[in-house]
Amino acid sequence: MSIHPGDFEQELLRRLESEDAIETAVVARGRKLARLEKIPLDRALLKLGFIEEGQLLKTLADVLDLPYIDDPGRLFVDKTAAAELGASYLDMHAVAPITSEDGKTSLLTADPGNAAVLEEVEFQLEKPVRLLIAPTHAIRKCLETATRRAEAETSEDVTARDQSAWRASQADGPIIRFVAEKMNDAVAVGASDIHFSSTAKGLGLRFRINGILVTQSGVSHINATSVMARLKVMSGMNVAERRLPQDGRISSVIGGRVIDFRVSALPTEQGESIVCRVLDPYALRLGWDKLGFEPEIEAQVKQIIEQPSGLFLVTGPTGSGKTTTLYTALTHLNSPRRKIITVEDPVEYQLDGIEQVQVHDEIGLTFANALRSILRQDPNVIMLGEIRDSETAEIACRAALVGRMVLSTLHTSSAAGAVTRLVDLGVDEFLVQDVLQGVLGQELEVAYCNECKGIGCRLCKGSGSHGRALKVDLKPGASQ
Repeated sequence: MSIHPGDFEQELLRRLESEDAIETAVVARGRKLARLEKIPLDRALLKLGFIEEGQLLKTLADVLDLPYIDDPGRLFVDKTAAAELGASYLDMHAVAPITSEDGKTSLLTADPGNAAVLEEVEFQLEKPVRLLIAPTHAIRKCLETATRRAEAETSEDVTARDQSAWRASQADGPIIRFVAEKMNDAVAVGASDIHFSSTAKGLGLRFRINGILVTQSGVSHINATSVMARLKVMSGMNVAERRLPQDGRISSVIGGRVIDFRVSALPTEQGESIVCRVLDPYALRLGWDKLGFEPEIEAQVKQIIEQPSGLFLVTGPTGSGKTTTLYTALTHLNSPRRKIITVEDPVEYQLDGIEQVQVHDEIGLTFANALRSILRQDPNVIMLGEIRDSETAEIACRAALVGRMVLSTLHTSSAAGAVTRLVDLGVDEFLVQDVLQGVLGQELEVAYCNECKGIGCRLCKGSGSHGRALKVDLKPGASQ
């Protein structure tokens, strides 16, 4: 149950205004940020710097009738609970499990409205916890004090090697550590997707490497429900909701760089299935030479996209590299002389010098609505992540007709089917013929490993392949 309903926010604002802690004029800006980033209003006000954290938390504690701890120095961290949750988790969320005088566990937090963290803590500890509110800096100080105490207690009776192992065991809880390890493994082997599934035997885990799903062994004993809950909390989903599909996103530092994961949860008969798409900017192979185009195809594509206006489409199955091709085209066109705007769902990679818009259907920022607004921004080039409905198709074609170069993807089995698909979406055939500059159909074909002949070995990381070859089919439009 969320503790941030509208009436609570109104009471919080009323008290802050009565204490002269915040001006009425800035509340609208806070509400706007809260809607866009899907965060509570109090978090938005803090993020904008409109109020000091200590002042906000004191009022917040009063509204919620929760204890406010200004200096938790005399409190003791619950060692067992801290070990189960993991030091990295506590530090990331700025929370600390505290042993109360009655022996029960309380949770010290600077964000009592984060229901997902509370749910996961109770799930991992398998018991309810009470909330205590404290400033972030005070919580981190409490955690540092607990770490120093623990190291002092262990330094006298363990060897250096034992102490190192002890610290490692405290780094993460079992499930938290398992999920982190598998995400690290997936990035290390260059997987494009991680498939977690609930099976009759337990957890199922597969990596998609070079387009082929490779089963990861030795994981069936892991509790699938716990893994799914961990992934859902990390990606901002509702942990308690197991009946409906959900989408989310995870950002994690792996190998010294930030890796994003696009997460999709689907209820199944056995439990839940969660797929994480790995979005590694360092694995993004931009550049015509890296795409594997024949020189003749490359020259034709460049000639098409350099036109001042028109529509250029890339078609092909999921995972065939359509987005990579469009990003390469944008990089080729990117210059101070051109204004380039993209509309994507989601924005998979950040491109310097290009304005990228993230679709938010739940607040009305659809492909079509975003495209209408973009046209008023006077762009030279527009990239749509996908043309998926009649309204977007119509607006995209109209934009291409009035002096914009529009790049997008379309789900068809071949380049030849693009015109038919646009007409099926309701675009007049004469309009399609007027604006369509070209369609690139592409498909990635598996190149089998020479060492194991497709069976799977250490060299190919068990995938049976050593990469994929790009097969393309370019159809110039009627205007070419």
